[in-house]
Amino acid sequence: MNAKELQTHKNAYEMYSLIQQDNYKKQKAIEKFVSSLSIEEKISQIFMINLEKDDKFFPVEWYDRVIKNSDGSESKIKTTLIPAGYIFFGYNVSKNPETIIGFTDSILEKAYSENSIAPFLSIDVEGGFVNRLRGVAGPLPENERVSQCLNTDEAFELYSLYAKQLNSLGFSLNLAPVAEIGTEKNQDFLSGRSYGNLENVKKFCGVNIKAYQTNNVGTVLKHFPGNTNIDPHIGLPKIEMTDDEFLQIKDAFAHLLTYNPDGVLMSHAIVPSYDKDPACLSKFWITDVIRNDLKYDGIVFSDDIFMGALIDNGYSPAVASKMAVEAGINCIMISEKKFGKWMNLLINICEDDPEFLKKIEDSVCKMISFKIRRGLLICEYDKKNDIYNILSPDLNEIITNPNIQKKRFENFSEAKNTTLDFYNKYFLTTASDEEKHGLFIN
Repeated sequence: MNAKELQTHKNAYEMYSLIQQDNYKKQKAIEKFVSSLSIEEKISQIFMINLEKDDKFFPVEWYDRVIKNSDGSESKIKTTLIPAGYIFFGYNVSKNPETIIGFTDSILEKAYSENSIAPFLSIDVEGGFVNRLRGVAGPLPENERVSQCLNTDEAFELYSLYAKQLNSLGFSLNLAPVAEIGTEKNQDFLSGRSYGNLENVKKFCGVNIKAYQTNNVGTVLKHFPGNTNIDPHIGLPKIEMTDDEFLQIKDAFAHLLTYNPDGVLMSHAIVPSYDKDPACLSKFWITDVIRNDLKYDGIVFSDDIFMGALIDNGYSPAVASKMAVEAGINCIMISEKKFGKWMNLLINICEDDPEFLKKIEDSVCKMISFKIRRGLLICEYDKKNDIYNILSPDLNEIITNPNIQKKRFENFSEAKNTTLDFYNKYFLTTASDEEKHGLFIN
């Protein structure tokens, strides 16, 4: 190795060291921020719930926030109880995109105005009939059709257009893509929601993740380790999984995790040959496989703990909340509009179990990191003290400025119209009447 090559290696190592040092400082800032939160604020950051209305934020729960005064005394202020994030269902989505923008802005404005941590706003936009924006945004065919009609470059273009629509409407997280391999065991439940075989799942899920996250919308791979033909909303799926099938599923997710999706969503399925508990409550699937084996460091979501798969089979929300945290879940999904009861349950456990509290704090650190990536929080460098601080962004730059709201609507409309042109070019000639009808009606 000559002198020039040695210098190049030295420069590269020094740059790598600086990046590592910077990342360390950022992580320390996040940990310091989390340690400053009250127990209510911490536990709030591990819940995703539903919400009221479709036009303006309507609070339904409050708690007494303790404030330290300048003279050392403490005061209590009634504060809206806001979770880590909200999941929008069909009835939360107005048919008017400007109303949706106003609604999502009102949620963030409420959080910022009370000095609370802004929630992420999530929605299910897979494609086909599983699309909460159907009839509002442009047409998005189901995953199976995408894999049949498009190459990966074209799929990236389609998903980028859709990501721009979600981002313009105010959504920071898409609960997609479906990363399950299509088989006879799940085809009745998943139908066209799967991209098909292992190769297609790897290719098209990969471009889905890249397209959305490039356009500042987070993604969540789902559902690990899979499903059967039993709908978990009403029954408990049990997967008879062979070792070869297990390796295939691991292969798909291991590949897709290299794209750094913001989350992985666990299924309710039980796989008797590997563990007795539903995957979303299983230490084996979450900690042993996802964390330790596949080395994933992002957010692991449970599926809705109010689904029949759990409630009707001995896993009440109280039992499921505790088991989820113990198993390694970072964010618990609840289809209800209140979570205070379950928050208080976990607070009581934390008071007697420091290890349980540590799990929650680790989860909150992951959540704060995600919110920084998506612009809901800012990690700002303080040059004088050589540290980072976690701050809320300037409201006027993101939601309260009418010029920005107008621009977002224009961006949405442009992306929607381009999506329609895209659909007409690549899908229309082979579309069934059911598809054409379904994609345009909410």
